[in-house]
Amino acid sequence: MIKPNFEQMTIKELRNYVLQHRNDSEAIHALGQRIHREGRRLTVDELVESLEEKRRQGKEP
Repeated sequence: MIKPNFEQMTIKELRNYVLQHRNDSEAIHALGQRIHREGRRLTVDELVESLEEKRRQGKEP
């Protein structure tokens, strides 16, 4: 399987990818780095929990 280029993805695309590939630690790390660069600070657990909560609520992550 060829991995997508996470740097070329928008943050929304990357979030959706992480939600669909929850065991992809490289994608989770890339999303964490992107969020960090934007100045927001979350642990990986907080990030995943936040994404899952938004999905449960039917909101775009």
